[in-house]
Amino acid sequence: MKLNHAQSTLGIICFSMLLGLAQVAQAHECSASGVAGKYGYTSNGTIVTPAVGPFVAVGRVTVTDTGTFSGTQTASIAGNLFDETIQGTYTVNPDCTGTLTAYIYHGSTLARTSRTNIVWDNLEQEFRQIVLTAGTAITITGRKMFHDDED
Repeated sequence: MKLNHAQSTLGIICFSMLLGLAQVAQAHECSASGVAGKYGYTSNGTIVTPAVGPFVAVGRVTVTDTGTFSGTQTASIAGNLFDETIQGTYTVNPDCTGTLTAYIYHGSTLARTSRTNIVWDNLEQEFRQIVLTAGTAITITGRKMFHDDED
């Protein structure tokens, strides 16, 4: 009888602890200050219309807590390499979704504008994006370069 009572008490304690952890995990909301930092990222996909071909890129971007970002990337567009600079704006919602508008330059010439939907995960340490331009199938994945980066 004492063993069953002890097991029941231990079970209740463990369940209560797990329930408390679940509530803490659900309470986390994303914010501009939380997503701010330096990220490394890769882009992969295809430009379908017009039929350009594969698109890949690797880069680095600094996201501010005021809704702006800037960085550099090396892109391969149908096998042609480009060094590009990027700047733009983003929004972040409490549910960790958002939007982003990027202006991509070759030197001082605007090469293209990209709009994406974005989601932050892993406690605002990573993001995933999809480019919303018709005729493309491009995704972007990034991760903070420094765990506690808040620049």
